[in-house]
Formats: sequence, structure tokens, C-alpha cells
Amino acid sequence: MARDDISRGQADRLRGLDEAARVAKTFEILAGEGSLWVWGDEDEILFTEDGERRTLLPVWPYAAVARLENAGEVDGEHAVRIPVDAFLTEWLPQLEEDDALIAIFPVEDRIAAKLTLAEFRARMTAALRLN
Repeated sequence: MARDDISRGQADRLRGLDEAARVAKTFEILAGEGSLWVWGDEDEILFTEDGERRTLLPVWPYAAVARLENAGEVDGEHAVRIPVDAFLTEWLPQLEEDDALIAIFPVEDRIAAKLTLAEFRARMTAALRLN
């Protein structure tokens, strides 16, 4: 069962990790919790673009860190929980049609890693096997 109850201190510690550590920790948490978090509202999920105008889907390991990154931006937007298995089987094929990349655990416009869908799938599959 996914949890949304990490403390502000825990969230700040995760946000303070360097990029490589945020990537490693993200996959560890996603495998352990069985879900990931994106940002959106009742109708849409928030995508962003990088400097090369590639479509990015930001993902976070906990709702708390997603909220810290997006707080106060638009009324009605919130962290949206997606089970990892649904993300792999349903979301990745759709994201492929959109030619999107996965932005791992952005903090203040610093993305820990931009992964292709194949890279994300491989890393997530490996993390699930270890769990």
C-alpha cells in the first residue's frame, strides 16, 4: 500500500539528495511502495518540457515531495497516485505515442534524470526484482 505520510523532514532529506541518489532512491521506493506520484487535477496530468522542447512526465516517489515541488501553483491540482504495474502496462504505451520522457524526481527545476520509456521500464523491472 502506498503511503503519503512521510514527514516534511523526510521529504526535505529526499529532496536534498544529489541527482544520482534521488534516482536510486526513487526506484527503491517505487518498488517497495508499489506506486508512483505525478501531478495533476481531476481531468489531466501535468506534463512539462525541457529546453529541447521534449515532453516530460515528472514522477516522484511520494505525494509529499510532489506537493513540495508543486505547492500553490494551480488550485485543484494535487499529487496523483499511480500503481507501478498500471504505469508499466497502461501508461508507458500511451506515453510512447506522445513521445514523452520520464523526468525522475524533479526538485526546483533540477531533474534527477530524464529516462526514455525503455530505460524507465528496465530500471523499474530491475528494482521490482530486487524488492
